[in-house]
Amino acid sequence: MQDGKRDRRNGIRWDHVLVWTLATVLTAAAIWLLLQLIPEDDADVDVLLEETTAIIVETETEPDGAVPQPDIDVQLLTVNDFSRPGEKTDAIEKIVIHYLGNPRTTAQQNRDYFESLKDLQDTSMSANFVVGIDGEIIECVPPGEIAYASNSMNHLSVSIENCHLDDTGRFTEKTYESCVHLAAYLVDQYGLSREDIIRHYDVTGKECPLYYVEHEDKWEAFRDDVMNYIAECYAAAGQ
Repeated sequence: MQDGKRDRRNGIRWDHVLVWTLATVLTAAAIWLLLQLIPEDDADVDVLLEETTAIIVETETEPDGAVPQPDIDVQLLTVNDFSRPGEKTDAIEKIVIHYLGNPRTTAQQNRDYFESLKDLQDTSMSANFVVGIDGEIIECVPPGEIAYASNSMNHLSVSIENCHLDDTGRFTEKTYESCVHLAAYLVDQYGLSREDIIRHYDVTGKECPLYYVEHEDKWEAFRDDVMNYIAECYAAAGQ
């Protein structure tokens, strides 16, 4: 008892000393293990850093809204002056809907064409996303980066190009559904409204997407379908 009193008087707490010693040993072991995992080759270090950065970015950009992200095949274009300049947008204020004007081509073919422009160097063109005839979605340029699709709105928008079967430009049922779901997801992520879903036509007067310029009622129905899908997702999430 006298020893215990003397220890407290001198400010010594042996349980604290034990915890501190254990913590020091564990920290040293963790540092040793980390050093063993660092590659000796500089190239391997660069790869490790890139992978770690990708994980951090993905974590930081985890969706917050109720609308689920549709299946997206990420095939980013090489940064170049003709299809992906690598410049950040000023903001995301609009979702711009397009059609490709090239019937029966696939999403993959159009993505690969955008990629080829870095070598052809004869025109500037791209989109953030391309939706295929079977409803597949390919991401070409990340949202938040400028794509060459919507003229004066490039720096304020996300662009969605859509494949089609014939010269009418009407989307197939699968293309339409995927475009609705993708547009809804983007509207939800960026806190936009129905009026922020626009056509290329609304920016420049170009008849794009053709079918939904020639049939105004179908265009308004598309915007309604986007907003109804968002409402359904929030209702299902109890929000």
